[in-house]
Amino acid sequence: MTDGNDQSARPVAINGRKGEAVIEVKNLVNRFGDQTVHEDLDLTVKRGEIIGVVGGSGTGKTVLMRSILSLQHFASGEISIFGKPVTGLAEGEELEVRRQFGVLFQNGALFSTLTVAENVQVPLREFFHMQQDLMDEIAAYKLGLTGLGPEAAPKYPSELSGGMRKRAALARALALDPRLLFLDEPTAGLDPVGAAAFDNLILDLKESLGLTVFLITHDLDTLYAICDRVAVLADKKVLAAAPIKELLEIDHPWIQEYFHGPRGRAALAGADANQQMA
Repeated sequence: MTDGNDQSARPVAINGRKGEAVIEVKNLVNRFGDQTVHEDLDLTVKRGEIIGVVGGSGTGKTVLMRSILSLQHFASGEISIFGKPVTGLAEGEELEVRRQFGVLFQNGALFSTLTVAENVQVPLREFFHMQQDLMDEIAAYKLGLTGLGPEAAPKYPSELSGGMRKRAALARALALDPRLLFLDEPTAGLDPVGAAAFDNLILDLKESLGLTVFLITHDLDTLYAICDRVAVLADKKVLAAAPIKELLEIDHPWIQEYFHGPRGRAALAGADANQQMA
């Protein structure tokens, strides 16, 4: 159990209403040497939505996510999460914000020398002082949320399939009961059946836990299946952030090629078929 006098073990709720801004990015500039990746980029992520982020190679999708997470130093601009700037916060305020989001990095980024349960417990150890039996209970619960049974807890990441590793990483991202979830290519490397199952899991968790989801993906099926809006990175900016039906009407070469190409047409046909069956 946590120490009743340990104030740091009590997460601070950041309340709000659906549709309010959870993430605000204004005039963001990212440079690497002489290369400018983002210039005057703006993006707003609304509470309760799943927003997909797409763009061609080199458009800085992961750089944008890392900037929002304050893992990437940006040249200029303003970024806030839950109304608080991501830079310049006092330590207590920074921890308050950090406890409100979870991150699933590309390929899971699990610690290979830790068991699945120990991986899930890493954020708990960072923020709280808990007895081991309580952390074991929390890890088991989070693994269950992501569809992994108790038999997965003592295993090491190398003993899991690719899909199971993704779910274990997701369980770790959910360890602190976040309100905001960042996912970087969560279905990459999964077969179509596994990718669809993971999409459904994200949608179910979003609905049941009241999550806001920032999702980087190249998977058109994922965009159609679960995203409320899609933000398109092109020309060093967010060219548009809108439902896919609105994006389809934009006359921009990359959007036209991406959404109206063979894979885009196949994904649209699949989405239409699913709607007719529902």
